[in-house]
Amino acid sequence: MIGSGTSDGTDTKARVLQSTDIVELIGRTVRLKRSGKDFVGLCPFHQEKTPSFHVSPSRQFFHCYGCKKGGNVIDFVMQRDRVEFIDALRLLAEQAGIPMPAAGQKSNASERQVLLDAHSSACALFEKLLSHPQLGKPARDYLAQRGFTSESTKRFQLGLASDSWDALVTSPLMKKFAPAQLALAGLVKPRERGDGYYDTFRNRLIFPIRDESGRIIAFGGRVMPGSEDPAKYLNSPETPLFSKSRCVFGLDLARQRIVETRTVAVVEGYTDVVMAHQFGASNVVSPLGTALTEQHVTLLRRFADRIVLLFDPDSAGESAVNRAVEIFLSQPVEIAIASLPDGQDPDEFLLANGLEAFNKVLADAADALSFKWRQLSRRFESANAVTGRQQALDEYMRTLSQARSSTAGGVDPLRWGAALLRVSRLTGIPKEELNQRFRIKSGKRGPRKTAAQVSAAAKPTMPSPLPPMTARQKAEGFMLGLLLLEPARWDDVQQHIAPADFMDDQLRAVADLFWRHQRDEGQPELNEFLSLLDEAARSVALEWVREAQEVEDAAAVMEGGLQYLRDERHREEGRKLTAHLQRTGDSSESSVVKPPSEMLLDDLEAMRQLQDNARRPDLKRVAL
Repeated sequence: MIGSGTSDGTDTKARVLQSTDIVELIGRTVRLKRSGKDFVGLCPFHQEKTPSFHVSPSRQFFHCYGCKKGGNVIDFVMQRDRVEFIDALRLLAEQAGIPMPAAGQKSNASERQVLLDAHSSACALFEKLLSHPQLGKPARDYLAQRGFTSESTKRFQLGLASDSWDALVTSPLMKKFAPAQLALAGLVKPRERGDGYYDTFRNRLIFPIRDESGRIIAFGGRVMPGSEDPAKYLNSPETPLFSKSRCVFGLDLARQRIVETRTVAVVEGYTDVVMAHQFGASNVVSPLGTALTEQHVTLLRRFADRIVLLFDPDSAGESAVNRAVEIFLSQPVEIAIASLPDGQDPDEFLLANGLEAFNKVLADAADALSFKWRQLSRRFESANAVTGRQQALDEYMRTLSQARSSTAGGVDPLRWGAALLRVSRLTGIPKEELNQRFRIKSGKRGPRKTAAQVSAAAKPTMPSPLPPMTARQKAEGFMLGLLLLEPARWDDVQQHIAPADFMDDQLRAVADLFWRHQRDEGQPELNEFLSLLDEAARSVALEWVREAQEVEDAAAVMEGGLQYLRDERHREEGRKLTAHLQRTGDSSESSVVKPPSEMLLDDLEAMRQLQDNARRPDLKRVAL
């Protein structure tokens, strides 16, 4: 141990590093999955759709191949919480039960730690006011009337801001903080006229907002009954600690249950969250009075595979549902929507129906695409059956097209393909027709042309944007794309071919990595495997995955590709034999092989056969 037997900061650092398991620490924030000797997950420091964040338990080290961040447990906390070294060390030491050295007084603490301490002290003041025999009685009576227990009040650290302009700023509990520090924390505001400050929260029931580690970073306040304040809810302003578009209320208490169930329910208000947890539905959170953002979803999908948005019927309007559809398309997580009957809020529903009924509502929630289709079907059902269905279809296609085009960075092709399959099942429209509709709506390529149309449209001065592809490239590409989509086929395929059989350099590199992954770690998940490729290789792999997705008879295409490569081996042997015979002058009839012209015809026939097997001619890529 470095500095063993001393009590200085170096010794504390060594003890913290020895006492903290990096997989357990990072696993509280990132959903990690075993990959060989390491763990992988989605990087918490930048947005990504395929995991590039690796954690090594043997080396106690993390590294992201995307944003290049890496380090030990202290580095992780510093970057996750945006704190200085001493603050990250202090947090980890507290969690490990390791005392910090006495050196380093409050005056040397970082600004962020001062703000955290100010919020902790303010929470203690609010809790004290709520428990006050006289001052807190109206608030306690209101909570009891709403059905909240004292246990819930304590668990969520609910409090009360008194009906005073300066109760907090003049409180002895807050005297250790300069007014300017309290203003930076969002707890007080400067007076518009004259000097001094006044309290941000007055005559409100207080809900502390905590980060994932349980530290108070902001407050939400609900106006007390009888108040003339028109703002029912008030949140802390944006501060160095708090941004409401990136925080959700209740996540620190909900995280464990979310990880266990892989599902998180999102409701609208603080009281809904508290009541849900009180009844045992502890995987419920709230987005702090704002619409669900991509930052919220990025945070939640670290822990959940399914996000259920719980709307009351009034709030399930077009804009909210359309936003859910957009998030469904843009984020690699299932987005479902549920609505409660009779205009009830979640807390009212729980009090009237209990936990079992609430859980059933969540379990029965429809995915965003299905919910939108049902919403439109109900809207137009009063019209003529045929006309109403056509109107619903047109509106549905328009919604999907707008959601797709408004997604920053575009929709992942794999997710878009999966979404179209679901839309096809909902509407009864074949997937290929849907593809054509969206190509037309987005101004992209229209329906695939026939060979005659391609030939008639060809112009010498307009070269193809993609180079012509040989039959071999097409065979190799289709086979590799199918293997990436269905890795279970590898056990049979690898008995007939090896990566060295791929003549295309990029396809061979992808195949080599795929073969090694199969041998060393087993069948790879597609998204996980793609994260192992560089940008160029990933682009090639995705292109052939998209092609393979359109195949109707995968077995026939795979067998056709294997047969072509077997035939190609024989042709190559024939070419070598021809060259050898020409060198030796042997023209024996027993050694006759096909001339090159006949071999070219074989190539073209093989290409046509591959396209027939795939049942989707792709002549845009082939120069016949």
